[in-house]
Amino acid sequence: MARERLTIEDMRRIQLDIMDEIHRMCLEHGLTYYLAYGSLLGAVRHGGFIPWDDDTDILMLRDDYEELLANFDQWRSSDRFALASYRAGGSFYPFTKVVDTTTVVLENFVRKDEGVGVWVDIFPYDEVDPSDRGLFRKRMRANLMYSFILADPAVGSSPWVKLVKRIVCPFVAHKDPRKYAAIMDDLARHACPEGSPLLADIVAQGDGEHVFPKELFEPIEMKFEDRTYWAPAGYEELLTIQYGDWRTPPSIDDRAIHTCEAYRL
Repeated sequence: MARERLTIEDMRRIQLDIMDEIHRMCLEHGLTYYLAYGSLLGAVRHGGFIPWDDDTDILMLRDDYEELLANFDQWRSSDRFALASYRAGGSFYPFTKVVDTTTVVLENFVRKDEGVGVWVDIFPYDEVDPSDRGLFRKRMRANLMYSFILADPAVGSSPWVKLVKRIVCPFVAHKDPRKYAAIMDDLARHACPEGSPLLADIVAQGDGEHVFPKELFEPIEMKFEDRTYWAPAGYEELLTIQYGDWRTPPSIDDRAIHTCEAYRL
């Protein structure tokens, strides 16, 4: 199948198309999402994408997240858009990506047989008790196994990382990463059965340090490039908990763009 290499600008335009689709579905069906991570930081500090970033992240509280996943195929406007996760099949993520099925992305640090289309990440936020150290230990163990199963042993951020991958990866390559993705997702869904005023991204971040009061998550409109999307009203406190001094851009040496190749099929 012929492939056309996509630029970062191409990927961003596609991500905006995906965001428009998510926004439409949530608006029409009474669900709420929020710009998250680098996308929230980019919206606040740069009015859109962080100039050296190449992906888009949003979060949803668990109930809305589950409803979107359950109805996505019925609500989507086109089969150009699809879900990628361990639940949806054909992928391995413990959270959900909404992908453009006319494209494929190959990440440098992940096995090349697991590529999906250009995406927007959706992270579920769950009620959490930050003092529950057992929860975070279980999540860390599952994530470590998950990461080694998916790692490309030929690529590493340092010689030491490459060496560890070359030793460990052959022993775990036969295991199914979806099993460990499911473990992390299940831990998140049942993290605090009695309820809590605090939220965390247990699935993807999985620590007790990045915990957010629920009252931060009143939705407001926020400019993102030439669009308007939803963001948490308490974005300043949220970004401070997440990043510390988020107002000061990192030095040029620390502006690492995600390493991947993207193609139009």
